[in-house]
Amino acid sequence: MEAEGLVVRVPHAGYRIPPQITRQRFEDMLELRLLLEPAAARRSAERASLQQVAGLRRMLEEMAELEGGNGIMAYGAFGLRDAAFHDLVALSAENQVIREALGRLHTHVHLFRLLHDTQVTHLAMAEHEEVLAAIAARDPDGAAYAMRRHILLSGERFRRLFDEVKGSDGM
Repeated sequence: MEAEGLVVRVPHAGYRIPPQITRQRFEDMLELRLLLEPAAARRSAERASLQQVAGLRRMLEEMAELEGGNGIMAYGAFGLRDAAFHDLVALSAENQVIREALGRLHTHVHLFRLLHDTQVTHLAMAEHEEVLAAIAARDPDGAAYAMRRHILLSGERFRRLFDEVKGSDGM
């Protein structure tokens, strides 16, 4: 976990959660996601097996059960499934390098630490449905577009947090 940046070792004291990501790191992560995830969605629409499409659908059903749930635990569980949905898209794209690169970003871990907002879950669900619909329809252009749109809209939702912190480079 330390090598992945999920925890920071404090000498003679143990480990702690790292500080929130900076605005620049957020923008860099968003840029990389925009390069990789639409390509993964495109390939998923071309390559996903029926079982993989069904797995994506089940993941969205699990997320729907948590959508708008009360408390930080439900929100955290939604965040984990959100990450799993994106990982399943990358897995069904059959490009291990893209999947590994996205996995190392731990984007969802960082982003879902930024805020607790049930509106985010509702909006993300609708966007995920669009991605899945295009993958299931075997529409590569539609899948890439839907994923790009989702990442851009998600970026706007999270970017407002940085904008609210005047004169700061991060949280």
